[in-house]
Parts: sequence; structure tokens; C-alpha cells
Amino acid sequence: MYTKNHKMGHTLDIGIRAGLILACIAYLILGYPAYQPLPQVTAQADAWLLNAVGIHAVSYGRFLVASFPAADCIYELSYECCGLILFSIYFIVVFLVPNFSYKHRFIAVLFLPLIFLGNIVRIGLGVMVGYHISIDASIFFHDTFGQILIFIWIIVCFLAWLKITKNFPSEKKEVMK
Repeated sequence: MYTKNHKMGHTLDIGIRAGLILACIAYLILGYPAYQPLPQVTAQADAWLLNAVGIHAVSYGRFLVASFPAADCIYELSYECCGLILFSIYFIVVFLVPNFSYKHRFIAVLFLPLIFLGNIVRIGLGVMVGYHISIDASIFFHDTFGQILIFIWIIVCFLAWLKITKNFPSEKKEVMK
């Protein structure tokens, strides 16, 4: 849609992208502080994952209750833990980058479920660390390795999007004489 010679198309493209970015920012402002239903959906998905791997867990609103050998442990899934900030950053970057077709941007939006799944796995791994090692290890994992893993995952998703849409920058190989 972006062309230098077609000013109306360029203006429309910028308007649509700005509108989508503003809608994302409006959700962040208007949804504060609960950001319904993302924490609840995340807690339910994590309860399902943990039950699938043999750790009894139930979701209650934005809370995840996991049955550990010594006692039950309650995890509160805030909007940060649910990946809202990551989703927002990814979405805004996808629509900030100029010179991409809307088809390619739509393909990028299809990566949001993969980012959600990666976040579910990150939270589940943190609970599993707590189950098998200790609560302190779970907190340490969440604050360090879990954060690193999810940021690597979002970068991998972004690079995969660029590769799939053939927008990944490539170097031209020069033949030396």
C-alpha cells in the first residue's frame, strides 16, 4: 500500500497504522488496572497445562492454585505476568514498521497466539520449578530466566514473521576477484 508517488495511499496507510496503535494504547489506558479477561484466560490455560503434566492446579479468577507436596501455592497472574506488555510491544512494533503490506501485518498478528503459548509455558515452567525444587527457586526463575526466555521467544516470533513474509534483511554476497 505504501508508494512514494501515491500520496493518498501513503496518508491512508499512516492513518490506519496510527489508528491501530492508538487503539492498542487506548486499551492499555482504559483497561487499567484489571485488563480483563487476559489474566483469567492465562490462569485457566496454565491450570490446564499443569494438570496435563501431573501437577494438580486450578484457576480462580486471575489466581492459579497449584497443589505442591507440602502445601498449596497461590500464584497471582498480574497483567505483566500475562504478557500484556509483550503483546502490546509486539503489536505496536509490527504496525510502526513502515513499508509492509497489510497482508504481512495480518500474518504478524497471527503470531500473537504463539506468543501467548510461549508465555503459558514460561509461567508453567516457573510453577514446575516451585513444585520440584522450592518456592524460592520458582520466584528466582520467574524474575530471571523466565523473563529472558519470554523476551527471546518474542524476538524469535518477530524474526520468524520477517522470514515468512520474506522481509528479513539479507546480505548480498560479493564475488571477490
